[in-house]
Amino acid sequence: MKLRINSPFIIANLVLVPLYFSFTTYFFFRGNSDAYDYVDTYLKQSKVIKLTIPKLYEEKRERYKFRDGRKGARDYRQFIFYSPQYRKHIAIVSFSDIDLDSKIKYDLDEERRSHIYNYQATIIAYANTIQWNDAKYGTKDLPMPIFVIKSTHLYNNTKEIEYLSFHNAEKVSPEATRQYVEQYLAHFLSEEEFDRLFKGKKK
Repeated sequence: MKLRINSPFIIANLVLVPLYFSFTTYFFFRGNSDAYDYVDTYLKQSKVIKLTIPKLYEEKRERYKFRDGRKGARDYRQFIFYSPQYRKHIAIVSFSDIDLDSKIKYDLDEERRSHIYNYQATIIAYANTIQWNDAKYGTKDLPMPIFVIKSTHLYNNTKEIEYLSFHNAEKVSPEATRQYVEQYLAHFLSEEEFDRLFKGKKK
């Protein structure tokens, strides 16, 4: 019995389907394409701040698509609080499924939110100076986004973090920080606001 090969079907699955997913990902889920080239500049324009998270805080999560397919969605996370030290509303920005433990694929950001930030952690973080000096940011309606570098103490500076039992979760890897900034700029800062802040275009 001679096996008949359906060439058009094979071509469609091997060539056209991958092209379709690449096309839809690039044009529909990529977000602001200019933002991908701005990550380094954003971080270079940032200053390093140190603050202690108060007892009162709010957590927000938003599910979004960054590519097509079943595994193409993740959570945009904000850990929001008011800082009396800086007189600003602050939002620790991060995303799910990015900073994973290499051995068991556990989301280290989940560990930080459930066992570090909510225990009055003292943190060191990046804050972009352009946003920091813009009066629009730091309000209750638009908290100032920051990106944590590491946590140093718990319980309002009374307990030093030397080593956590869970894979050094107090430190955010530079690679994860870059991806957090990339996703924030591409998907959660509008193109108009991006242009206003970083390209000097008035709207």
